[in-house]
Amino acid sequence: MSPTRVENQLFRFNPSVSLDPQRVVDELGGKRSGQYVMLSLVAPRATLLVDMDGKIIVHGCRKQDLAHLAAKEVMLRLGENESGMTFEVGPVVASFDFESTISLEGVPDLFPEAVMDVELDCLRIDDQKHEVKMLLFRNGRGIATEARHGKLVSIAARRWKQRLSDENLLG
Repeated sequence: MSPTRVENQLFRFNPSVSLDPQRVVDELGGKRSGQYVMLSLVAPRATLLVDMDGKIIVHGCRKQDLAHLAAKEVMLRLGENESGMTFEVGPVVASFDFESTISLEGVPDLFPEAVMDVELDCLRIDDQKHEVKMLLFRNGRGIATEARHGKLVSIAARRWKQRLSDENLLG
C-alpha cells in the first residue's frame, strides 16, 4: 500500500481583534461569496475565507505553520496586530492507494458500513471507529474526507485493506 498523502487540511484562525469582512473586500480585493469573503494568496499558496464573525478559514495548506503565515499576512496587510490569534484544526482530505483492484460488489453484503455509490462507481465507507469517511474505487485508490488527522486515515486504510483481503475482494 502506498503512503497516505494529505491533500488538504482546514485551519480556522480567530484573531484577537474582530475582522470586518467588508475591509477584506475593500482593502485587499476579496470577493464576496454568500456569507464569506474569499481571498487567494500566491505565497503561501492558499485560499482564505473570512466569515461574518471575522474568523479566517484557510484552505490549501497541509501544515499549520504555512496556514498561520497566510492568516498573518491578511492581518498585517489590514494593519492589524496578529498577536493573540488562536486557531482550530479542521478536517483532513487525504488519498491512498491499495495498489490492487477491489471487487466492489460483494463488500456491502459483508460490511454494513460500506454502501455502493453507483453514480461514482465506488464504495462509500463510514468508518466510525476511526472517524473517517472514505471513497474506495475499483482501481484500489481511495479518498478520505472528514478525518481528524492523516495518521487516522493511514490506520483506517490499512484496516480496510486487511478486511477486504481477508474476504478475497482484492485483485
